[in-house]
Amino acid sequence: MRYRRLIILLLILTFCLLALSASTAFSRFTLLLDDIKHPVFEAQSIRVQFSDLSDESGQLEIVIARIELQDYIWTGVRLSCSAFLFANNSIQCKRGSIMVPGFLPLPVSLSFYSDTNSLEINFNPGKNENWQLKLWWDETAWQSVIAFHNAQLSTIAAWIPNLEQLPQPKGGRVNGTIRLSGDKSNLRTGIADLSVDTLAFSDQMGLRAGENIKFTVKANLKYVSRLNGWQWESDIHWQQGEVFWQPIYLIGNGHNLSLSGFADSEKIRFKDCSLVLTDIGIFDFSGLFNFVDRRLDTFKLESEGIALSVIYNQLLKPLLQDTAFADMEVAGQIDLSAQMDAGELRSVSIGLDEISIDDQRKRFAFHRLNAHIPWESDNATIADIRLLHGQILSIPIGEVRVPLEINGRNLYLPQLTLPVLNGLLKLEAFNADYTETGWRWGFNGELSEVSMKALTEALQVQPMRGTVSGLIPDVRYDGSSVTVNGILQLNVFDGSIVIHNMKLIEPMGLAPHLKADIAMRDLDLELLTGTFSFGKVQGRIDVDVLNFELANWKPVHFDARLLSSPGNYPRRISQAAIENISALGGEGAMVAIQRSFLRFFEEFRYSKIGWRCALRLDVCYMGGIETTPQFRYTLVKGGGIPAITVIGYNQKVGWQELIDRLQRITSENEPIIQ
Repeated sequence: MRYRRLIILLLILTFCLLALSASTAFSRFTLLLDDIKHPVFEAQSIRVQFSDLSDESGQLEIVIARIELQDYIWTGVRLSCSAFLFANNSIQCKRGSIMVPGFLPLPVSLSFYSDTNSLEINFNPGKNENWQLKLWWDETAWQSVIAFHNAQLSTIAAWIPNLEQLPQPKGGRVNGTIRLSGDKSNLRTGIADLSVDTLAFSDQMGLRAGENIKFTVKANLKYVSRLNGWQWESDIHWQQGEVFWQPIYLIGNGHNLSLSGFADSEKIRFKDCSLVLTDIGIFDFSGLFNFVDRRLDTFKLESEGIALSVIYNQLLKPLLQDTAFADMEVAGQIDLSAQMDAGELRSVSIGLDEISIDDQRKRFAFHRLNAHIPWESDNATIADIRLLHGQILSIPIGEVRVPLEINGRNLYLPQLTLPVLNGLLKLEAFNADYTETGWRWGFNGELSEVSMKALTEALQVQPMRGTVSGLIPDVRYDGSSVTVNGILQLNVFDGSIVIHNMKLIEPMGLAPHLKADIAMRDLDLELLTGTFSFGKVQGRIDVDVLNFELANWKPVHFDARLLSSPGNYPRRISQAAIENISALGGEGAMVAIQRSFLRFFEEFRYSKIGWRCALRLDVCYMGGIETTPQFRYTLVKGGGIPAITVIGYNQKVGWQELIDRLQRITSENEPIIQ
């Protein structure tokens, strides 16, 4: 125990008293000793002085220049007794004080009785606070009782060296007893019954703190001669209080730790131990710790029915604070077992029972997840994972079963088919390895035709027509980013979308960053504009989006160009479409149409449509098919009868204005409609 060093220091001083008891026949006496050596301690340069003795009482002062106790050293230790009494059978030091440089003075009293071979030391550092040591011995055995009454933990900590790096107690009281007994050579038995309440502690940075903590400790040990070691058991019951140990936050509401086993000079064995965490579950464990190698040689853990919701809120959530899993609602239970041998983890088995996970940001959800996941260091295993249903970015995922192959630190899945809306997402050759720097994985696959109508309804965006399908090339994760090594191809709006140079940085972080170059070819404008109530436009377009960047799934940078596709096809545009296109250049386009004979036409012919945007710092720097003098640019170039040309002036528009369907215009300049 931590107070042991202080008790031994007092015993050293008492030893000096006993050694000098024969000298008390003198009225004034000073004695100098070079040193006292013992296998446990060594005291150097000792001065003992008696003075003003009368009626068998007087004053005593003992000064020890240096005391060594194992790795601890005290210098300038002083014991003074204002009332030193001696008789044939007793020596007493009353109203005494022990002083060590750098520590607070400690009021102390000592009493030795030679007829009963007993020693009593009382330590009274504060009002209504007392430590007491009683020791009895004979030629073959000894026993002692250490009693605490409202002992302040802050006082104890002040007498323990090298605690600067640990949180310091700000409060807390200890009550109870410790009983010890032994023979000439060894401690034989020990029994502790202690309670701590109102404990508070903190460090300077506020990263480790506790408040209003209350717990009890019951322990006993017994020396077994034939085994040359100790049998022991203890029980720690945490009744109340709060502890924050960065990043873990725990509340004490009846947690209990029961330990038992055997210990000797080389090892400590834990047997039939259990940790009961209220509202979470019971963890049974055993193991062997090797003092020589300073390692956990063997360990076995078993637990069933662990409440995932409490584990997540109190333990996992703080650890996941800077990831995409920091704000979830979880439910279900977990079974867990693990085994270590020769200092190495040999096996782990995880069972998931009716697990539900809901991201509070609505990015993903998984319901009724059940699994048996075994792992062995020396053998390959198969995990059986089943999901009834879920969703990613509001896109529903149907029932799926995953037969995952596990071989050491490698995971392999030959093929997985996920029902996605009315189509299928196939993943092939999924391979993952755990390295010293984290996980690495890769896969490829394809998406069969999925209804755009069903997809946009799931995403709760403007309904679209047609289907989407595509090929997924080699996808790799290197521990910090996801890279597509090839071309990701999608078929949509009767055209194609090709994505290359795609890289997703920190996909599991709070602010993932996506980079890519996108090329869209031969998109059907009638399908596209009809989707958004944009107004009817017949024709086809090509779109290039270079240096495209998303931060936390919001556009922050790109260079985009939209231009009519080459080829022969119908090219017509309605007045409603003209109104929306002309909004890029300024208000008033529809008014201009209505004031001319053009208002009698529902549709117009055009030869080209074009638009450019360079997004920088939430501002879109715009252009069109071509730029004319006075910084005008052409959005729609007329062709045929009736023909219409739309020219815009606005060259800078806030990005939010564009995604709000261009309802705000940053310039009063009206586009010219010819």
